[in-house]
Amino acid sequence: MVKSIPDFYKDKGKLEANMESNPSDVLYWKLTEWALEEAKSGMDNRAKIEEERILSGENVEIVHTQALRDFEYIKQLIIGGVNFLRLKKIEFQGIAADLGSGTGMGATILSKLPEIEKVFAIEYSEQFVLRIMPEVFIRFDADRGKIVRVVGDFNSLEIENNSLSLILDVDSFHHSEDLNISLKECNRVLKPGGVIISVDRAWPDKYTRKELDEKLNVEFNDHVKKLYGIPEGQKFTRGDFGEHEYTIKEWVKHYQQNNFQVDVFSQIHPPALNSIFLKIPAFEFSIKLAAVLSKLGFAKHLIYGFNPTRKLFVAQKK
Repeated sequence: MVKSIPDFYKDKGKLEANMESNPSDVLYWKLTEWALEEAKSGMDNRAKIEEERILSGENVEIVHTQALRDFEYIKQLIIGGVNFLRLKKIEFQGIAADLGSGTGMGATILSKLPEIEKVFAIEYSEQFVLRIMPEVFIRFDADRGKIVRVVGDFNSLEIENNSLSLILDVDSFHHSEDLNISLKECNRVLKPGGVIISVDRAWPDKYTRKELDEKLNVEFNDHVKKLYGIPEGQKFTRGDFGEHEYTIKEWVKHYQQNNFQVDVFSQIHPPALNSIFLKIPAFEFSIKLAAVLSKLGFAKHLIYGFNPTRKLFVAQKK
C-alpha cells in the first residue's frame, strides 16, 4: 500500500532514516567535464536545500512539485508511449535506463512494467540519488528490487553496447550540452530495434532560432537562484542553466541523424469537442489511432492532452 504524504513525512525520524550516507546498491560512473563543472554542483545544492525544507516541515508537494504534483500526468504520457509500442508489437523486454532521472519518477514508472527486468536510474546529482530518489520510490510504491541507482552522466554510460531495450527521457535531453552526442550514446547502448520514449519540450516549426534563443535569455527569479546556489543579484538565465530549445523538426533531425526512426505526438484539446472527449477515454483512443496511422507510414500524431509544448517522442533504433 502506498503511504500518504502526511503519514510518510510527519515523522522526521522516518525521513532521516531514509537518507542514506553510503548505500551499497548505488553505482558511481565517471562524469564528463561538463557535468562536473557546470551541472552537478547546482543540482546537488538544490537537493540539499530541498532536503532541508522537508525536514523543517515544509509541504513535500511544494518542495518536489514535479515528482508529486505531475506524477500522474507524466505517467500517462510514458504509459501512452509504452502502449503505442505494444500496439505496434515492438519488443522492449529487458533492461531499461532512465536518463537524467532526477527524483526517480521515471524509473519508478518503468519498474512497474512487466516487460522491464531492471532499470538504471541515472542522475549526475549525488544528493538526488542518495536523498530524494528513496523518498519518491516509497511514495509511489516502486518495485525497488528492479531499480539500480547511478550517479552518472547520460553522455557517458558505463553500459555495454547493444544491451538496453528501452531508454526513458523526461525533460532531460534538452539539458544535454550536445544532443547528437547524447543520442549517439543512446544508439550505442540500445539493442537493434531498441526504443527511446522521450517526454520533452519542443516548439512548433514556425519558431525561428532567434525566437528560441530569446527564450533561453529569460533570467531565473531569486527563489530559483537560491535553489541552485546562485548569489542574489547575479544574472543567471535558462541558457546558463544548460537548457536548450528545439523545434519539432530539429528534434526529428537529431534522431534521424543518429539512426532512429521517430514518431512525434503533440497534445491538443479542441475546446468545442471537450464535452465529448471528457466522456470517453480520449487519450487512450488517440494512442490507438496513432498506432494504426504509424503502420501506414505517418510519423506525426495528435493525442488528447493539455500541454502543447510538451511532446512525446517514440524513437526506434534502426
